Amino acid sequence: MRTTLRMAIAAAALVSAPVLAAQASACANDPAAIGLEARVQNMHEKMDRIRWSTDAAEQHRLIELHGKLMHEGMHELARRDTTTACRLEMTNAMMDQMIEHQQVAQDAGDR
Repeated sequence: MRTTLRMAIAAAALVSAPVLAAQASACANDPAAIGLEARVQNMHEKMDRIRWSTDAAEQHRLIELHGKLMHEGMHELARRDTTTACRLEMTNAMMDQMIEHQQVAQDAGDR
């Protein structure tokens, strides 16, 4: 049973790898997109720090910083003339960050 499950997971990973690689590369060859992926990665790192922080004041500071990074990222994306695929990819990534931001901010407010 475990072997079958492991084989199924490995097969799914092999099948999805090219799809994920194709999705991740929408901005790779777009010169107008230089730095956008790094901005999204920075947002991910801040979100991880928010989730791991146990100090309420530190969480609040990081939530504020994350909000600022999202705002700046959206303005930067609007300012640049990227391809449609890249713009869609970055917009989706930033929307995911916005959803996570709202969830974390609500959880922090509940404490």
